Amino acid sequence: MRILIISKYAWDDKLASGNTLSNFFSNWPNADFYMLYCRDSMPDNKCCTKYYSISPINILKNIFTPLRIGKQFTFTGDGENTTSARTEDTLKHASKRHKFVFELVHDMIYASKLWLNKKLKRFVAESNPDIVFCFGVPDAFTYQMVKYVKKHLDCPIVAYYVDDHYINKSGGLNLLHRVGRKRLKEIAMMADKRYAIAQMMCDEYSREMNLNFELLYKGCDVKDVKHQVNMPINIVYAGNLLYHRDRILASIANALYELSKENKVNSHLDIYSGTPINDEIADSLTVNDVSVLHPAIPYEEIKEVMRQSDIVLHVESFDPEQIQTVRLSFSTKITDCIQSGSMVLAVGPENIASIEFLQGIPGVTVITNLNDVKPTLLSLLRHPSTITDRALVTNNYAKTNMTIDNVRKRIQEDFVELINK
Repeated sequence: MRILIISKYAWDDKLASGNTLSNFFSNWPNADFYMLYCRDSMPDNKCCTKYYSISPINILKNIFTPLRIGKQFTFTGDGENTTSARTEDTLKHASKRHKFVFELVHDMIYASKLWLNKKLKRFVAESNPDIVFCFGVPDAFTYQMVKYVKKHLDCPIVAYYVDDHYINKSGGLNLLHRVGRKRLKEIAMMADKRYAIAQMMCDEYSREMNLNFELLYKGCDVKDVKHQVNMPINIVYAGNLLYHRDRILASIANALYELSKENKVNSHLDIYSGTPINDEIADSLTVNDVSVLHPAIPYEEIKEVMRQSDIVLHVESFDPEQIQTVRLSFSTKITDCIQSGSMVLAVGPENIASIEFLQGIPGVTVITNLNDVKPTLLSLLRHPSTITDRALVTNNYAKTNMTIDNVRKRIQEDFVELINK
């Protein structure tokens, strides 16, 4: 099977998008992967070796010589560049005015289609895909590439919607938001199969677009649980600090510090994130000897860190604006938490997709009121056996219902069915 991947970012296992691709497509028998993406950064994965990249700077440098736009290359991994992730995170922290200008310029560059030249068309022809897989995102590059594929290739298209760019109103009524909604629906209409990462997203997108969306989340590479906890008890958060997640983590760190002083219960919170932050946020996450902020590390390393921990965290903000932004989204890190073999602790408001999902997983402790953070932590720290007991319940559920082999088998069967239609 020959599979062409269309993505904004390089296939890098240190990024959420690349990690998701590797989760789905690693160890596929007799599969060849090709990738188109629109960043400068290099890939880093064990699945794909054939790439074509078109960065904004590359387009601007060659605006009068469009045949030089784009770079086709073969690469086997070992990349260390995380520019794409940092650029995106920095943009999300930017002021609304600067963010809009940046997004507008970026969109105009790719809407121009100067990059859609003979070199790119030759790469697509040489890939000769049996199927095309793309993320459901509103950027001009993805939209134009899906349109091109739909028109010129006789193969099915699969679109995967992970972040809620369609119903989310945080973008306001600006032009880019309206254009993005239109593109998202058109990509869905051009696709032969549509996946979404959360059941709430499937339900609402199916209703809003009058198209069928099927649930698909990452598979778990399930590890066995530990039978005793560390001393001090180790809590780990691995993920971005956007959407005011840093404030929830700071609250947890402060609660742990207070518990250590008031109740003599010892614990340690390790936070791993590549999100660019200012000194004030960094200081809020580094609380005496209780919590430490670490830079992002490769995915295989973070999996081991989470496996060695006692409790793994997923957090969401209680701020109304942030709730609206993340309501239908589903962090891919949730799967990493569940597969770790450690106890999962979630803190966030009800009626958002990620918290609703975790409330349905046996053994997971979910806190939906910030006032309950401190007493819940105290109960867990005072009764370590509860931590291992809950971890075992979640682990058994994951082994039965969420293994990575079952997810890959399901995707392979879906692809074969589409190709043979």
